[in-house]
Amino acid sequence: MKKFLQLLLLFIPAVAGAQMNSEFYPQMCDELQAVFCDYVSSEAETKYISSSHGQFVGQLVDNKIYGWGYFLSNDGARTFGQYRNGKHFFGITQTASVARVGSEEHFVEYDLETGGILRIHTKEGDRKPSKDYYDKMSLGKPYNGFYKIKYSNGDVYYGETYGGRRHGYGVYYWTNGDYWYGEYRDGYRQGYGALFKTDRKIFYGKWIGDRKVE
Repeated sequence: MKKFLQLLLLFIPAVAGAQMNSEFYPQMCDELQAVFCDYVSSEAETKYISSSHGQFVGQLVDNKIYGWGYFLSNDGARTFGQYRNGKHFFGITQTASVARVGSEEHFVEYDLETGGILRIHTKEGDRKPSKDYYDKMSLGKPYNGFYKIKYSNGDVYYGETYGGRRHGYGVYYWTNGDYWYGEYRDGYRQGYGALFKTDRKIFYGKWIGDRKVE
């Protein structure tokens, strides 16, 4: 059964989970996330790769990028999340003006100037969010946005928010150089993600209430 789930993970796209943002983009359910983490923990090695396109810090399987990783391109774009067979398949890509959250085939694109949603891209094409979303934006109370939050201790968060709290997918930077990518609920790390340390070690898996599940 475990081998079957591993093979399933290799070929199917991410599927919708029971998270708030699933109306905007699909996500892998917990069962497949667990299989993904189990697979890379037994097969992957963490590497730092510098190329003509940029720098990658993350996991490789059989010399192919596979697992959790972060890519900084030469043009300044940052891509965090999960990779499979050399290709980013779920996470956050942030440029100077926009941020995309989701998969390559299905994602929500945010305007970094306003924090609001620009479009929702699917296989069928692009669509705009509902009128209800724009109504809440106009009241200054968006139920989903992408913002930069700087804290008094110098830490910085870039990611999805709800009511001013970290909620959805985002990246948290500590002043010591460590950073964490993953899912938040009501301000706490809640779901799957990866902690990238300054010594290039990566700790990944599931967090509940801001604590990693062993």
